Amino acid sequence: MNKLRELYMLIESCKGYFFIMSLHEKSIKYLYPRNSSMRFVYLFIVTLFTTTTLAAQSSSILRFVVSEEGGQPIVSANVLLFEGDEEEYTDYGVTTRDGFVEFRGLSAGTYRVRISFIGFETFEEYYEIQPSETKVYRLTLEEAVGELQEVQVIGEGNSTGGVGITRVRAEDLSRLPSASLEGDLMAYIQTMPGVISTGDQGGDLYIRGGTPAQNLVLVDNIPLIKPFHISNLFSAFPEKAVNDVQIMAGGFDNRYMSSTSAVIDVNLKTGNYNRSGGSASFSPYMSTVFVESPLVQGKSSLVLSGRKSTINGFSGYLGTEKQEMEFYDVIARYTLQGSQFNCSASMILTGDEGKINETRNQTLSWYNTGAGLRCFGFDETFDHPFEVSMGFSNFNNSEGSELVTERDADVTQGYLRLDMQEELLNLRIDYGINILMQGYKARADERFTSIDDGVDIIDGVVQLYTKTKWQPSRWLAIEPGIGTQFASESEATLEPRVRVQYNPLKNNRMELSFATGIYAQTMEGITDQRDAGSTFTIYRSTRRGEPLPSAFHAIVSAQNKIGRYWTTNVEAYYKDHQNTPVPLWTQETGVETEIILADGETYGMDFRLEFNNGPLFWYAGYGLGKVEYSAVGSNLGEWLGNEVVSYTPAHDQRHKFNTYINYNVKGTTLSAGWEFGSGLPYTQIYATDLRLNIPDQDPIRDPGITDAYYDEPYTERLPVYHRLDISAKRFFEINPRFEIGAELGAINVYDRTNVFYLDVVEFEVVNQSRFLPYASVSLNLD
Repeated sequence: MNKLRELYMLIESCKGYFFIMSLHEKSIKYLYPRNSSMRFVYLFIVTLFTTTTLAAQSSSILRFVVSEEGGQPIVSANVLLFEGDEEEYTDYGVTTRDGFVEFRGLSAGTYRVRISFIGFETFEEYYEIQPSETKVYRLTLEEAVGELQEVQVIGEGNSTGGVGITRVRAEDLSRLPSASLEGDLMAYIQTMPGVISTGDQGGDLYIRGGTPAQNLVLVDNIPLIKPFHISNLFSAFPEKAVNDVQIMAGGFDNRYMSSTSAVIDVNLKTGNYNRSGGSASFSPYMSTVFVESPLVQGKSSLVLSGRKSTINGFSGYLGTEKQEMEFYDVIARYTLQGSQFNCSASMILTGDEGKINETRNQTLSWYNTGAGLRCFGFDETFDHPFEVSMGFSNFNNSEGSELVTERDADVTQGYLRLDMQEELLNLRIDYGINILMQGYKARADERFTSIDDGVDIIDGVVQLYTKTKWQPSRWLAIEPGIGTQFASESEATLEPRVRVQYNPLKNNRMELSFATGIYAQTMEGITDQRDAGSTFTIYRSTRRGEPLPSAFHAIVSAQNKIGRYWTTNVEAYYKDHQNTPVPLWTQETGVETEIILADGETYGMDFRLEFNNGPLFWYAGYGLGKVEYSAVGSNLGEWLGNEVVSYTPAHDQRHKFNTYINYNVKGTTLSAGWEFGSGLPYTQIYATDLRLNIPDQDPIRDPGITDAYYDEPYTERLPVYHRLDISAKRFFEINPRFEIGAELGAINVYDRTNVFYLDVVEFEVVNQSRFLPYASVSLNLD
């Protein structure tokens, strides 16, 4: 039987090889790298896809899938493997987004497994395994009762996610004051050092110098653009719909190939396999509905989450300012659990429309639609687990008056992704392919001269990667990788990256890490940065003959766990962005301009301190950074006849400090958060003039139209920003399965007047939201 299986695998591998070669010759010749220096990388990675390990398995494998009682996978649990009753562990692992971990190369015998995760009782059990056997076990952890247990941290960045990466659980989102009775990802992200939002409206995030268009957002592998609401209090990801999130501010590995700055990878919640539950809440800002239910007991489940803003109806009460904005989000996820696989089908819809400046006749809107399938297989008959996913997404944004849409842009993406593993020289090799088809359409009248005729492009992108993890000792891990991506309109890239983790004290309490690499993306996002009152963005693929946007990252970090409750993390980072599209600076406001390329340099340092003993959680974060754009080739524009060769853009914030505290006392949860930011750059008005349309207007009778002229770009800074938010919430149990929740709170408690931006169109200063009190109520069925 083994010989027959080997023969079958050989035939399949050959079929796959010749199939790819035939595609290369006949139908995807345009996707093959035209750059001869890249062909070696292309052929090397393709070989991985068409080569199957034919040697008979001579060792045994133990696989575990770890979940909560309701079936929700537990991510980042520590798993230690012992031989029999030995006290020293022989191997360790950390569970993935599927709660999966495996131990390979085992000899026949008895093994003891110990699994620990904060908030759950430590699991320990013995397992017997035979020669050349693969065994799969599904395990359920029980919730801990009483004092918070200390968890032994093993493996790279298990507390924070590793250098440049922050792992976020749904519980983390609940600790911040929120205008609804559940946490939200947007509120959490804005507390992170190095993350800048230029105001409390607009939905844009700048992460360590990168622009919103340089960020990649994935939701169960579905690529989305700007799933953040027009009110910066909310994203499309409420606490109850999220299992975990990885926020990668830089230095991420080659699995992520479409970003030059940052990645936000969202893993949606798996519905309860055993019993139904749900909730509904209402506040002056948002109404929400959440439902989860098993469809087949223990096998499949469904999650539905829907939220809609109520700001329009309630803003202006108690003396607060009127706000014209509406937004919604809908999330659905179907999950099927087999003995040897997990599959899910996800769908997300978001919509935003409103004004950033209430006195300006300009309405902004953006919408997301996405759907995808994802399967993770770990059957005993497979030597290695694998993951396959496919789906599509669509993003549309526009700006215009209440009656006429003046500009709009649309991006449609379809994808097919396969991630696999093999072994080579006793090293696990991760590799994958992602095939993208992207369609771009845009209409941008009187904004950019080069696209006056609009954008209508269809582009295909192939992304390949491979990486491994080499551990010369228990205390040192080196993770090198390489990737390439090529499109019909651009040359192939070469993107080597490496991540290193070292435990110098050999006690799992201190971790030193380093990450560096080359990053590129084939999609460009173009925004008129001269107008701070507009977030409208045009997306397109890089045009043939133009260089791709790219970046170099370098990050070093030191993480230390002090005692049972304290954790510190310090990171220093550097990013060198190249070929970032920006508008050519003009002295006149509101005139049409050209798109040029700029280089951006970002460097800084982040510091985070956490205390967590269960009832009390305290966090403080400080970020120091600088961002500067410089000209590529000629200049970035002109001012009074002089060339502009460099400037600090509007998201260059020198200092940022955030702190928040969450304390549970006798069933009531008290939260408070304070944030401070130094002033952001802005451009002053240099002069104004009255323009007459000659000969249609008479200089004696007609006053003319007021024109404004910019000063030098971004030479002044807005006043410092600070704000205090507080909340108190409590849940009242009616019966063991039903409870009522109530929350009182306020945003900007001491009514600070924080400047948002200077509107050069309306000649006025636009402020952020003032004092916003709220009361929320919820009904919860568990």
